[in-house]
Amino acid sequence: MKKTSVEENFTEKQTMKDPREGYTRRNMICLGILFFTNLINYMDRYTVSAVLESISKEVCLPERCSTTQEGLIQTAFVLVYFVVAPIFGYLGDRYSRKYIMAAGVLVWGGTSLSASFMTSYWPFLTLRALIAVGESAFTTIAPTVLGDLFNEETRSLVLGLFYLAIPFGSGLGYVVGRAPEDWHNGLRITPGLNFLAVILILFFVVDPPRGLNEKEERDSSFVEDVFYLMKIKSFLLNVAGFTCVTFTTGALSWFGPTYVSHGLRSCLYQAGVNNVTTTSSLSSTTTEAISTTTSTLSFLFKESDRCEDRIAPDDVSFYFGLILMLSGVVGVLSGMFMSRLLRPKYPRIDPLICGVSLIVSVPLVTYGIITAKDDLIVAFVFVFFGTTFLNMNWSISVDMSLYVVIPTRRSAAEAIHLMATHALGEAGSPYIIGSVSDAIIEDICPDLSCDDIELAKYLGLQRAMYLAFALLFTGGVLYCLAVIWIKPEKEKVDRYLEAELAKYSEVVALKAK
Repeated sequence: MKKTSVEENFTEKQTMKDPREGYTRRNMICLGILFFTNLINYMDRYTVSAVLESISKEVCLPERCSTTQEGLIQTAFVLVYFVVAPIFGYLGDRYSRKYIMAAGVLVWGGTSLSASFMTSYWPFLTLRALIAVGESAFTTIAPTVLGDLFNEETRSLVLGLFYLAIPFGSGLGYVVGRAPEDWHNGLRITPGLNFLAVILILFFVVDPPRGLNEKEERDSSFVEDVFYLMKIKSFLLNVAGFTCVTFTTGALSWFGPTYVSHGLRSCLYQAGVNNVTTTSSLSSTTTEAISTTTSTLSFLFKESDRCEDRIAPDDVSFYFGLILMLSGVVGVLSGMFMSRLLRPKYPRIDPLICGVSLIVSVPLVTYGIITAKDDLIVAFVFVFFGTTFLNMNWSISVDMSLYVVIPTRRSAAEAIHLMATHALGEAGSPYIIGSVSDAIIEDICPDLSCDDIELAKYLGLQRAMYLAFALLFTGGVLYCLAVIWIKPEKEKVDRYLEAELAKYSEVVALKAK
């Protein structure tokens, strides 16, 4: 007698050890490999940020790239990501996730290596944008593999460990990018690690069954998956809230070192330590107007007596990356353990942790950014604590997007979650913030002819960042609203899983007879 799909699936599961049994050697090896690959992901992304000034001076010859052009290097990623992320979400729910991830990491490494050989703006931007093809294949699918390897009791901790790769990778990216003297060589370090990750994924990562009844649900189309997800209110609020988070982190990570460097150079200029090219060829009327503008701008800040004793502008990337790495580790671990400790007793706690932590982070990060030119130590302290609160929601947000969705539609959920949060947020923010900053700089310093142009660029980025901070506060409010729906929508998925388990119990009873 021919077996039904349920019986075949059940038999398949019975022939192997339960893939969700917990911290087995096999599961931990998979976690380690996926963590390593995610680490490379963020290292690759922020090596560019670390050497952005060097890239900008070379690829836009004879002049340096504008702030908008610098931001577009990262934002071009969004156009490709929008196209490919849903495709990989659909494929990840139906075909081998292991081979999809391996192929994606291979493409991503090859594209990243090719970009390091470019010496002009548009070829460099195009290849950096195409990295989205490979990256989305991995980032869309990897969390769903972990979701199927580990049960609900262990998944929060596992996802927390997985997303520790974000602060570690970001910090290492700043360090690695600045290590070689030539920025081209700085971008050639991570592709070699990509190729190692491909081998590890192919030989050591397993692709566990999707939930309890993977074959029975595979016939749904991606459009049906999307309609299903659109009905989950907590999922939609989670996506919207996390998009606000990644918008802020994207802008802060991309422009943070450049912003602080502008402040340091302006401080040095005002203290008479470093000369900036002046506009001696301008008319006396224009020169007088520029001097008036510069004096007005300088009045906004107290003069620093010892600007020369601060860190060198070229060293900012290292220290900024170190702060983001440490705050990310503390933030991710704090959020993960709070969720793990409180969720059994308070089932609505996850979106509340995310919302409150974001709202608290806003004044801290804002004050840190405002004081960067006047008191760098105080600024770095406030940025550390602010980004610590900001990072508390990384693992929680992904866990929420998994446990309110049935297992066979989780790849689609991750695709939408990542497409919106990283594409609209992290990738889109550099271009938007860069464009706003250029407009403000032009208003402050028409034709970029001010004596202290570094101060104008500092103020332009500072005021543009207010948009990101406003969105960050909005994200906190959205998470707080998700408290209303998170519990009933999770319970609905729990009932679905219990029903599927009951079906398998019936199969066991029939086979026993």
